Amino acid sequence: MNAFMPRGAAAPFTLACTLALTALLAACAASSPAPVLLTLPPAAQALATAPAAPSASATSPLLAVRRINIPEYLVARRVRYRADASTLGEWPNTYWAERIEIGVSREFMSALRSQLPGWSMCDTSCGDQVPALTLQVDLVPMDYLRSAQKLQARARITLSGAGVAPKVIQTQELTYDLPASADTAQAQAQTMATLIQQVASATAPLIRSAQP
Repeated sequence: MNAFMPRGAAAPFTLACTLALTALLAACAASSPAPVLLTLPPAAQALATAPAAPSASATSPLLAVRRINIPEYLVARRVRYRADASTLGEWPNTYWAERIEIGVSREFMSALRSQLPGWSMCDTSCGDQVPALTLQVDLVPMDYLRSAQKLQARARITLSGAGVAPKVIQTQELTYDLPASADTAQAQAQTMATLIQQVASATAPLIRSAQP
């Protein structure tokens, strides 16, 4: 015990220090902003006012849609963008609420389903069902250039038949240069949703023309 501290004063002093430290930690925690959790806007939102499409039936042709390939650097919790040709950046304190590759594939299937009435869809695993066609879409690159506030991407669409060794029926490559509405992570997510919608719109006619 400190020689200059009266006997019995140690307990109140310790309590006071503990309360002060607790208050300081609480103030620091309160000043730290909560993390922003970002989701992709629905890619099929633009078609929300369109007449409802006929539902698929048991006799509808089945399309297997494989998971969309996106650049490896995007597969992360942090929301990333391209700062320049060789540098990546991350929006501060901003995270994807779900795995981005899963969100991109889900929104693509939703947008494509709205444009293919009468078709049934499944992912890579279709159980005991035999798909009539198999679709693979690669979005590489898919770079959001923050300094220019735009999304640059190339879509490679590959449509194959069914079977153990499916034959490629048709391929198409498209490039996109889409402007964002603001310098925010939310605007980047919205531009990605726009890209998904446009790729789905380009894919649907290929599937209809190849329908068995």
